[in-house]
Amino acid sequence: MTHLCRLMLFMVVLAGWSATAVATDPERSLAQLHHTPLRAEDGAPGGAASMAQTEDGWLWMSTRMGLYRYDGFVFEKVRLLPPGSNGSEATWTIYAAPGGDLWVSRAYGGLARVRAGEVTLYGATEGLPDLVAVDEFGSDGEGRLWASTETGLYRFDGTRWNEVSAASGIPEAVDQFLEDARGNLWVTTKDAVYLLRKGAARFEDAHIPNAYPGHLLNNPDGSVWLRTNAGIRPLPGEWGRPYAHATSRRANGTTTTFDRDGNLWTVACEANLCRMAGKYVGATTTGDVEEPRMQTYTDNLGMTSQATMTLMEDRDGHIWVSTKVGLDTFRDSWLTRVRFPKLEVYFALVEDGEGRTWTGTAARTAYPDMLWKLTPDPAPVPGFEGAVNSAYRDADGSVWLGGNGKLWHMRDGTPLPVPLPDDAERRRTIVQAIARDGHGRLWISLRLRGVYMQGSDGWLPASTVATFPALAPSVIHVDPAGRAWFGYLDGTIAMLDGNRLRRFAAADGLGQGPIASIATIGGRLVVGSERGLSFFDGERFRSVAPQTPGRLDAITGIVQSKDGCVWAYGVAGVIRFSAEAWQAALDRPSVPAPTRLLTMEDGAPGPVQLVRPLPTVLAAADGRLWFAGSQGLAWLDPLRQPPPPSPPPVVIRAVISGDATFDPGATVALHDNRDLRVAYTALAPGQSRGLAFRYRLEGADATFQDAGSRREAIYTDLAPGHYTFYAEASYDGRHWSRSQPLAVSVAPRLFERTAFQVFCVVVAALLAWLAHRWRVRLLTRRLRWRLDERHRERERIARELHDTLLQGVQGLILRFQAFADGLGKDDRSRASLERTIDRAEALLVEGRDRVKGLRSHAEEEGSLEQRIAAVTEELELPVHLATPSGHRRPLNPLVVDEVHSIVREAVLNAAHHSHARSIRITIEYATRYLKVCVRDDGDGFPVGSASPKSDNHFGLVGMRERAARMSGRLEVLSTPQRGVVVKLRVPGRVAYEANP
Repeated sequence: MTHLCRLMLFMVVLAGWSATAVATDPERSLAQLHHTPLRAEDGAPGGAASMAQTEDGWLWMSTRMGLYRYDGFVFEKVRLLPPGSNGSEATWTIYAAPGGDLWVSRAYGGLARVRAGEVTLYGATEGLPDLVAVDEFGSDGEGRLWASTETGLYRFDGTRWNEVSAASGIPEAVDQFLEDARGNLWVTTKDAVYLLRKGAARFEDAHIPNAYPGHLLNNPDGSVWLRTNAGIRPLPGEWGRPYAHATSRRANGTTTTFDRDGNLWTVACEANLCRMAGKYVGATTTGDVEEPRMQTYTDNLGMTSQATMTLMEDRDGHIWVSTKVGLDTFRDSWLTRVRFPKLEVYFALVEDGEGRTWTGTAARTAYPDMLWKLTPDPAPVPGFEGAVNSAYRDADGSVWLGGNGKLWHMRDGTPLPVPLPDDAERRRTIVQAIARDGHGRLWISLRLRGVYMQGSDGWLPASTVATFPALAPSVIHVDPAGRAWFGYLDGTIAMLDGNRLRRFAAADGLGQGPIASIATIGGRLVVGSERGLSFFDGERFRSVAPQTPGRLDAITGIVQSKDGCVWAYGVAGVIRFSAEAWQAALDRPSVPAPTRLLTMEDGAPGPVQLVRPLPTVLAAADGRLWFAGSQGLAWLDPLRQPPPPSPPPVVIRAVISGDATFDPGATVALHDNRDLRVAYTALAPGQSRGLAFRYRLEGADATFQDAGSRREAIYTDLAPGHYTFYAEASYDGRHWSRSQPLAVSVAPRLFERTAFQVFCVVVAALLAWLAHRWRVRLLTRRLRWRLDERHRERERIARELHDTLLQGVQGLILRFQAFADGLGKDDRSRASLERTIDRAEALLVEGRDRVKGLRSHAEEEGSLEQRIAAVTEELELPVHLATPSGHRRPLNPLVVDEVHSIVREAVLNAAHHSHARSIRITIEYATRYLKVCVRDDGDGFPVGSASPKSDNHFGLVGMRERAARMSGRLEVLSTPQRGVVVKLRVPGRVAYEANP
């Protein structure tokens, strides 16, 4: 039962591992793998004696010039010594330990541990031998760290290193450590192989015969293998059997290793780099160049140097090889490059009726162009020389090849020349397109000559069939209905159906530049132009919207694979539409359909070739797709799609604000300087090209900001508050990896603080209130000035009346009285004169009263209540006067006069017009106003008749005018049969002599 469970677990882990990670295709040669050289001009250090990849994804290199790390974009030297130290930066062995630490052996003794960017040095005071470098590291199943030196074996206890040579069970110097999938630690020495079982305290002899000189290897199936001069074989017993395990996220360099597909790699061979497919590795495999299946280094690989040093497989399945002058990476890719003996360009692809794929070239260099049979490795056709500018498979399976003034017809792999019309051969006229229509007519396009048709009497100009354009078409395509379509460089298309020619131009939807390709995909005619892709809906052409601008430009080849996907090749690279995406593009061409773009990072041979030969994509009968690019020829199997790379981890490298630099792991607090610059990167050392970045500062950005390949975010003058920054990376735009969040806080300045803003609001309100009070006081003073002016004017009038008119009248009365006294008592004139004098004296008294009214103040005639009471004494109906507050305040004399006049008018109106039975008067001395209310219980009057313009209510007009002069408000409310209410309200600042 235990073995069955282990087997099931192994199958599950193996299935999961194989679905998510692929190393290198064993069917491909070294030359066919995707290779990237990194030299000094790329920043790569040369002579890396050791390599490692820590669990966080950083790639590390140890050189005599120091320790370097690489994220896929920039090589960075990591300082191990404190500033001002005079010690050497040279390093030797490096080791990525479980848990994420990197241990670095210094070349002249001592160790350095790099943990989360922090460096800790260990030397003689921590138990290490002085001036002796550590050669090997290893970790056992209990997590204990081991190190070997020339002087002995050491183990780390978490604080210091302790020599354990005598107690370890190993009597001699250690050559190699190996940690197997079971958690055991293996050691090789000059004489034996030792094993420290998981949980054990001492090493034991594993009793492996013939192990020297030997090198232990971990097989991807979990077994342990040994390489010796006799061959490569699994260890005997349980150690050589598969064991289910999880793939490690760290890696360490070595000289010989199995990749995760079981392929054998080694730099310990005569050619300095050798590789053998895993299925050929057996007990007799030595791993050297004599092996018949061994792939070896050649100059055609274009490596940085043949002087290799060490190699390593990273956690993404990429093979790294360090050389004396740089680094080289090898990995699998979807497209496989075809390796010609020399550089070949401008390929004319065609497949014959027997399923054989051929290509001609048209480089027209000093070397002759040839015809190649692709197997898929190229093999030249003997005896054939000449540029091939076009190729066409005829209905009978034969092949037509067009060149410079030449035309060949090939059957059974033998091309035979065919004469061209007129003097085309003498003029070396280029045959740039060939096709046969449904009527059996063979058409060719001769550059600068036009279109010709092969008839029973030889070649005839196309004008004998229909009125063709004068231009020679660059593309000829025959659809399943047998109609011939001719594409021209002026952006037009001509369709020949029988002998009827129809022209299509910009008015028919062809407004995207010169025609580069025409194909029939699923019954639809598809056209590639210089500025886009379109299809024919039966009446006109409709443009397909690109997913990103420019992605569908200059499509010079388009085919459909057997799985229903549509493939197009343009300047952006190879574009793949899934069957669903292509149908969506046909149904809704204005909506961009999702596509996958394959570039040189996926093995594409550069951008598409833009000139003859066309088309640039061929779908072969065996399912392979062939692509002709500007940098060569490549093919792919649509059914063997490698898993897309997972988005790499994103890390924040630096946070800078002005002159201040912050620790990316800590909260960033900004004070005086509010500009922020965040540098981030993705840890993708093996495949950094094709990565897209985006970032967001929550609190400032509403959505993600697309950064493209830029690895920096800049913000200026951030508002106060709390923010969270994170960056993301993706290969396909759908799956993203995210960095750890970075907390950013911006402290508000003094004037941005809430308390300060509240204080400013309060101060502003106080200033506004003071301004209002000042304005009120100013208006009050102006009103009082006007009232005082009126008072002074009344006194002046009173003086004038008293000193002139009244004094004169008094003198006249005295003179008339003297005259009357001189008349006899019985004189009738005297009696009449005395009556006149009495009348004049009465008028004089009344005039004096008027003058007195002009000059007198309210105090002289009593308070407001007294004057109102005097008015009501003349009435014959009851009047009730009340003061609710019970507290009188001194009033402005002129206000008393005006209020008295208003109340008097209201009372008289109630008595004379409203037929009131009683009147109630209320005087209220409020703090901010004086309020007087006159209420009667009479008949009232219609509200509309109380208009100020009414001729019968001049008293109301006068009352309102008096109220307005005091800045007061008069309100008259009348209810028929229920009386009238007159309300007067005067501001306290006007009514009272002094405010409280």
